[in-house]
Amino acid sequence: MNRVPNPPKAPIASISQTRGGLPAKVRGGVATAVALTLGFLDVTTAQAAEDGVAVLSAATAPTTAGAARQASSPEQPSIVVLGAAPARSLAIREHAEAMRREAFAKLLGMSTPPAWSVCCEIHVHATADAFADAVGGPPVDARGATSLEFAGERVVFRRIDVMGDGPGEIPDALDHELVHVVLADHFVHAPPPRWADEGLALLFDDPAKQRKHAADLQAAARRGLAWSAADLVALEEYPADGGRQRVFYGQSAAVVRWLVARRDASTFIRFLDDADAFGIEAALRRHYDLDSLDSLSIAWKEVAPINSLGRAELRRGLLP
Repeated sequence: MNRVPNPPKAPIASISQTRGGLPAKVRGGVATAVALTLGFLDVTTAQAAEDGVAVLSAATAPTTAGAARQASSPEQPSIVVLGAAPARSLAIREHAEAMRREAFAKLLGMSTPPAWSVCCEIHVHATADAFADAVGGPPVDARGATSLEFAGERVVFRRIDVMGDGPGEIPDALDHELVHVVLADHFVHAPPPRWADEGLALLFDDPAKQRKHAADLQAAARRGLAWSAADLVALEEYPADGGRQRVFYGQSAAVVRWLVARRDASTFIRFLDDADAFGIEAALRRHYDLDSLDSLSIAWKEVAPINSLGRAELRRGLLP
């Protein structure tokens, strides 16, 4: 299956419905899906140079789709980077490996991340057009996209697409997208709720970006446009309207930040597990001593201070 966590991700070709409920594009089966996924990178070095796209050297770039997806091992990195120059590719991979460790520790309580049987591909795009072609739709305000494919309870494909035109060496959407990939290791039966998936990923964003989302929520709340708690947690799809999408992100981040501040991130994961098994109100009572969904209205009236789960030094591209 193909899970597409956040817009504008029209799903990459797959033979089944997406885990997130979006209709999949059928293009002749899994083998075709992989070819389509990687096909936009099949350009010559000369063509790429004319288009302003940096190309990995033969020493660092996988030469086939199979090489990019090969199993990780102690000698083989869990992450491969395509579309960036060799030096930048190495910096991105090292940053992503460090963030992978951080996310597994903080979210899933694993001091040592499990070995991934399939590497995570990170595709760096120099232009908005290249990004849109890769994710299947116009980028709108999005800077990153994640695609995951499952065979039963196994993740068999991990891919992140990010814009690489920002001022920093590390793409600004990378940490956020990597959280979606890490969460997939835990939520193998079905993806987490939209609001929880995005809310957690947003807490790994740069604090300045989080403040922008908080401002969107505050503006919506003043106009009476915030969702009720019941309506927010019931959302299965992203709002189609761009303005409402911004409110959704801001409100999802506020609710998750508030719940994480009451306990911790690993408690929030257990809460999501129990909400799936026993219902959200039972899970709220068990983990947060809240009687009902209405109690969550406090979350965007008494929002916890901005406090990223990711480490600032990692966000600057420095390793511990």
